[in-house]
Amino acid sequence: MTNSWTKLRRRVSATWVIHIGFFVSAIIAWPIMAEMELFERFYDYSRAHEDWDLDEFALLVVNLTIALLLSSIFQSTRLRKLVRQRDFERDRAEKNARHDPLTGLMNRRAFGTVLEQTADTVRANAPRYIAMLDLDRFKPVNDIHGHAAGDAAIRKVAQRLKAEVGEFAQVGRLGGDEFAIIFDVGTDVQQVERCARRLIHEVEKPVRFHGTPLHVSCSIGLMQWSEEISTTEALRRADKSLYAAKDGGRARFAWYDAELDQKSHERAQLEVDLTKAIADRAIEAWFQPVVNIETQGLIGFEVLARWTHPTRGAIAPSVFIEIAEDSGQIGNLGLSILRQACEAAASWDPKLTIAFNVSPLQFHDALLVEQIKQVLDDCGFDAKRLTIEVTESSIIHDFGIARAKLDALKELGVAVALDDFGTGYSSLASLRQLPFDRIKIDRSFVTNIAAEPQNQKIVAGIMALAKGLDLDVTAEGIETKDDLSYLQDLSCSLGQGFLFERAVPEKHVPWLMESQLKEWPLNAQEAGDFQKKSLKTAS
Repeated sequence: MTNSWTKLRRRVSATWVIHIGFFVSAIIAWPIMAEMELFERFYDYSRAHEDWDLDEFALLVVNLTIALLLSSIFQSTRLRKLVRQRDFERDRAEKNARHDPLTGLMNRRAFGTVLEQTADTVRANAPRYIAMLDLDRFKPVNDIHGHAAGDAAIRKVAQRLKAEVGEFAQVGRLGGDEFAIIFDVGTDVQQVERCARRLIHEVEKPVRFHGTPLHVSCSIGLMQWSEEISTTEALRRADKSLYAAKDGGRARFAWYDAELDQKSHERAQLEVDLTKAIADRAIEAWFQPVVNIETQGLIGFEVLARWTHPTRGAIAPSVFIEIAEDSGQIGNLGLSILRQACEAAASWDPKLTIAFNVSPLQFHDALLVEQIKQVLDDCGFDAKRLTIEVTESSIIHDFGIARAKLDALKELGVAVALDDFGTGYSSLASLRQLPFDRIKIDRSFVTNIAAEPQNQKIVAGIMALAKGLDLDVTAEGIETKDDLSYLQDLSCSLGQGFLFERAVPEKHVPWLMESQLKEWPLNAQEAGDFQKKSLKTAS
């Protein structure tokens, strides 16, 4: 398009040069022709040769000259109009390329250019400040009121931002509901924070759309830009501080925190490492024994995930499971651990069972039942030896869907248990509507229960409820003999906890199987002897 404009300008310029050349030539020729009396000579000559009709020919030439002049003027006017139209289109295209069409603010590209130009003014003794702003609760506006309402809210917020920062900052819309501000030289920290507070207050004011008030708020991330920080890094830090503000409760501002950023970077690296660890089966299935509380005999294991990072050492399950859920890898992780557990347990005493906890996100996977069946078939593991545990947060949103999935699991022969019982809000409804075989009392009610009268009442109530519904009960978190004795008095059927044994890798399971022949819990000397023997056997 630029080449077309250039050619058109050259064409117009050439036309004007020709016109001016003709005009100047006529002016120069006029006195010469007057001096030579050419008109008189032409008149006398035409009179002498009237039969040639030279006067009519001269009139034709004059008419053609006038017509040519008028045509040239018309063409010149048309070309000038076309040039003006092209200039307008070019200016509009340049504006659209640099400005957001919805709000009129700078777009991401233009804001990046401003940052690059601003970088030269950033000095150690004169830092600049960048703010990143994102709207809270904006998605419901689009979902409930439509995108037209969302656009109206964005436009109004942009107007408020522009009005609030005034002349001492430049505002850009980076996309969606995200904005950025670069404060001018001389703006100090106090002014930036005051501006941030005012912006939060202004954005919270309702936006009227066809008489309906739309409510949004905003979170703001702030960072101090010094000369050693590149523009890309400056924006990244502003973005990090923005999400720190959101994590802190929204409708607030937060400054960039290098320590938090380092933790975020480490988490991002862990996410990358997690992907490889799942593929390499570096995250292993460990087994914590579940015992019959009355006989203290080993009846099975709960399967737990453990990850020993090659450089960071042991990573807490609460850390890597959360990362797996956030990054969409929890399904692959869960299936990997279940497959390892089934492969290992297939060669054990067939009376021993395994219990596997399915995360809420994995439970909502439409292919879950089919995937579990595939693992069981591949490993040749009896479905009756597997218990799938689900938490109440997995099922609370739609009991109908949850029941269909649990029924499908039971059709495979798999038992189902409600994990962390007592910590949710609708446990009774869960037990009434869903086909559970067992409930697991959360460890928060069991650990040190002998010294907690309130927990004693809760656990006693749970036991009475389970008995009335003909459900088995597993108590988690048994750590002392007093805990065990109290649960025995309540006739609790199953238990697990540090009193019996912590989770161990597969190679230590033979020791646990041998230890069930003795009285549990083992004393320290017996446990040490069995562990040494197990390690020697495994090696």
